[in-house]
Amino acid sequence: MSTFTQTFSHYLNPRRRLHFTREGWIFSALTLSIGLVAVNTGHNLFYLVFALLLSVVIVSGLLSERVLRGIEVCRRLPPEITARVPFAVILEVRNPHRRKISYALTVSDGGDFLPRRTLGYLSSLGPGESRSFPYLAQVETRGLHRFGPAHLVTRFPFGLFEKVRIIPLEATLIAYPGLRETSRLRALASGRDRIGTKKWRWGEEVLGLRPALHEDDHRFIHWRTSARTGQLMVKEFVEEVEYPRPIFFDNRGNEGERFEQAVETAASLLRLMINNGVAVTFATWEGHFQPTAGSEEMISALRHLALISPSAKAIGDGFDSWRSRTMREGGGIFLQGELPPPPSLPQCEVVRV
Repeated sequence: MSTFTQTFSHYLNPRRRLHFTREGWIFSALTLSIGLVAVNTGHNLFYLVFALLLSVVIVSGLLSERVLRGIEVCRRLPPEITARVPFAVILEVRNPHRRKISYALTVSDGGDFLPRRTLGYLSSLGPGESRSFPYLAQVETRGLHRFGPAHLVTRFPFGLFEKVRIIPLEATLIAYPGLRETSRLRALASGRDRIGTKKWRWGEEVLGLRPALHEDDHRFIHWRTSARTGQLMVKEFVEEVEYPRPIFFDNRGNEGERFEQAVETAASLLRLMINNGVAVTFATWEGHFQPTAGSEEMISALRHLALISPSAKAIGDGFDSWRSRTMREGGGIFLQGELPPPPSLPQCEVVRV
């Protein structure tokens, strides 16, 4: 169909498209020819045939519109999408009418990352009936992507024209950074920062004995040792405490393949630690995420990494929060990007990504 015809069709109805099939072009040429003959000759028979052919076009438009109108389409996506990992999409088509049957429906879907593809053909869709069309899609890069509208296409009833109903199912999705699992990352994820810190309080294991203080609980006095030494001695307990592991991703640098690899390394380390049950805090120059060992905060951090861009300056609230926590807890991980670490870097484990 010509550009003028497409523009005119879009102006009349932005949610419908009409294409001529090969048979439709032949039929239209025949109809126009008979119309010209009728005008030149003035014979009523030619006018009658011309009117009959035009009525076929009108009936075709009405019936094809009746087939498409009212059909409901919905798209279901998984809750988490990762770059370069195939994910399932389900497009469901439903006929909500009580009596009407729709015929000869073709369903297609697509997006900015997915060329439009034909999902299936329905010879008929009865009243109240629904059909699902599952398929696999894949996003090659992290970030924000968009699904386009779904298309319902029919050539009913005569196959002369192909009418397309455009269903506004535009939706955005965020693709998390791709997985990059190496032995080095697995070694980092399996460790824990400080576990087993001595506490002057009730714990599970006796560490030793010490002279009693005025504020000590007398229930913890070790009477046998106190009688032997002539001095009140109390039990000193140790409590195993796991501190969240502070991780900082240095997102300074330039756009390019190296930066994308660094983002994937940071996201993969975060996933491995959470999956191993290690509580972490995660920060970049622009943001800081609270301690967590669960999926909710991990999803927030992954969304942040999916949309992150190189930072132009070595200053930000995220670094300040991570630095104070690292100094307080005595260690952390600094994922170094393209540039050298800042001078104010605290004592931590520096990993070049």
